[in-house]
Amino acid sequence: MIISELNWPWLRDRLLVLFPFLCLAFYLGIWIHWIINSSSSYTGNVGNPLGLDFSYCWSAALLALGGEPSAVYDYSRLAAVEMAHFQVKALLPWLYPPTYLLLVLPFGLLPYHAALAVWLSTTLSGYLFILRLIAPHPRTILFALAFPAVFMNLFYGQNGFLSGIFLGGGLLLLDRSPAAAGLLFALLTYKPHLAVLVPLALAAGRRWRALLAMLVWTAALFLATALTMGFQVWTAFFHHLLMALKTIEAGGLKIFWIMSSAFAAVILGGGGVAGARILQGAVMLVAAAFVVRVWRRETAPGVRNAALVLGILLFIPYGYVYDLALLALPLAWLGWDGFTRGWLPGERTCLLLGWLAPLVLPLLAMTTRVQIFPLVLMLLIFLALRRSALGSPITFPEKAEASRDLSADTAAKIPGAAANS
Repeated sequence: MIISELNWPWLRDRLLVLFPFLCLAFYLGIWIHWIINSSSSYTGNVGNPLGLDFSYCWSAALLALGGEPSAVYDYSRLAAVEMAHFQVKALLPWLYPPTYLLLVLPFGLLPYHAALAVWLSTTLSGYLFILRLIAPHPRTILFALAFPAVFMNLFYGQNGFLSGIFLGGGLLLLDRSPAAAGLLFALLTYKPHLAVLVPLALAAGRRWRALLAMLVWTAALFLATALTMGFQVWTAFFHHLLMALKTIEAGGLKIFWIMSSAFAAVILGGGGVAGARILQGAVMLVAAAFVVRVWRRETAPGVRNAALVLGILLFIPYGYVYDLALLALPLAWLGWDGFTRGWLPGERTCLLLGWLAPLVLPLLAMTTRVQIFPLVLMLLIFLALRRSALGSPITFPEKAEASRDLSADTAAKIPGAAANS
């Protein structure tokens, strides 16, 4: 027993250093395998383009720059651009509102590979910066780079990093600069389903200035998009929105295994769309109630912020594996809160499970048609609820990253922390 207690911290520290490098080596192996089997995407624009999903953004930007922004919502027009430049058939219609088209418009001015490089490097840098602010620990960047959802975003050229910047940055600025936070929350509406719970949380937390700023900035973005690309682009978006959603729901097992929602879990398991909608509706109500409950309490800001992001991930019916880049935010907030205030029983194990989920659970869903990601989110939500019950701390250690050992006084104030620290 004594030997175990002496060796465990030594072993744990080395595993914490080694494990992210093992994950990065695994990702590199996957990437090399993909390059070998799809080398044309690196030597030209033919075949399976590097950052496949970003090719949609670049193609849409080309259409918009050509003087026809509303054409991006015509599936045949977008598919023609994809085929002309990449010899790839577009799998889905353009699903984003015109505000996102406005954000990606400048990338259409660059050659594809240059645009992809700028897109990934800038959004990843901002994403890592946000995580480092949340958890100012020397290993934060290493664990963030090894986080499976980060690899998924880099592989597909997706926008999960951008979502993390807007949502994480807005929450970090909420108390210091409500107007700036409102702007970032408004920018998050480029994926409206990710932003829908934000006003609810702001109202529950009585953050009225930030809520007003979000509404004003959202209206300004709507107007700016209309003035830049014409009001008809919004008409085209709303006209084709229902068709786009039906396309997703008809995707079948080809896409539902990379989705993380209760809706996808039902469809993947062989249930009907009606039953999936009913269950997802119930889950959405639970997620909204959870967010309101935590934001109405006086609790630690990190726990409050983690609760909102977890609620959003549980709420959204069409969340993909690359959207799980957002999961790094609550993992960082809850992990840092545990590191500074003391660990509660089982927390570190549950956080590790959440960290692995974007890699393990899609593979499980693909092979067994069982998607348990909503259950993992519920587990993390339980951690947030338990921490919210601790209330808001009076003080935090100013330089908590300098030591991983908690003081006896701090540990004694947290039930179960002393036995598990």
